[in-house]
Amino acid sequence: MSGRPLGPLCQVVNPQAIDRGTLCLAASPVPGPGGRQTQDLRALDEALAALQVTAQNFAWRFITDAKARATYVRRIAEASATIRADVLAGRVSVTEGAAFAVQSRNLIMEEIRAITSAIGKAGAQSIKGQGLTVEAALEKAVKKLFPGQSFADLAPAQKRQVFLEVIEASGRSSPKVTGQVPKWTRIGRGLAVATVAISVYNIWEAENKLRQGVKEGATLAGGALGGAAANASAGFLCGPGAPACVTVLFIIGGIAGALVASSVADQVLDQRDIVSWLGE
Repeated sequence: MSGRPLGPLCQVVNPQAIDRGTLCLAASPVPGPGGRQTQDLRALDEALAALQVTAQNFAWRFITDAKARATYVRRIAEASATIRADVLAGRVSVTEGAAFAVQSRNLIMEEIRAITSAIGKAGAQSIKGQGLTVEAALEKAVKKLFPGQSFADLAPAQKRQVFLEVIEASGRSSPKVTGQVPKWTRIGRGLAVATVAISVYNIWEAENKLRQGVKEGATLAGGALGGAAANASAGFLCGPGAPACVTVLFIIGGIAGALVASSVADQVLDQRDIVSWLGE
């Protein structure tokens, strides 16, 4: 061999230094995981992504449903108070007021269910499939005020009491359900914090934090889209009043969306131009 000192060989860009006293003509690759270990790491990443996206989607579900329920409670109370004031002022009859109160509550209920998550809507439908009719509302009020009697047998003053009770009842929400609103809010916020914490940890532990940050964003976006697709199709696939079916579909949709988005992100990030931009 010539007395030429060893140094970068056949590398114009990104030269590789060769140590003296070795027979190597190129730098050895950095050892990394392979075989079974690689599969285990990939399975772990997928499990963490599934956990993260499920937490994200349920955070959205609890926070959204809590806001929707609070809006429902406020709107039916306002409608009931307005109708009652109109009846007492003589602007509408008590009979008309009772009918309008029942119709208003049913309309508000359907409007709120339209902005509620599929899980929340299915749970509400399992408790109450549809709103009350005027006849059913009158019967319920009679049982409360005059047990054992029928509406037809009541005196005019008693009937007026029943109509007023229907109006007031239209503004009352179920304490059992409404009492869950603060709990839903706390759970939703806790899950949102958990989602952010997992992302921060993954980015912090990654060798290339920029690459991991891009991948985290893609995974969460894919999970959100998957959950939204499941939310939109839940009524068709599960039918009304089936919260267990909707919940399973919601989880599966979110995880599937996250894994697909994560896989696509890996493929894009492995492109030569992107690798160069990421500094890898």
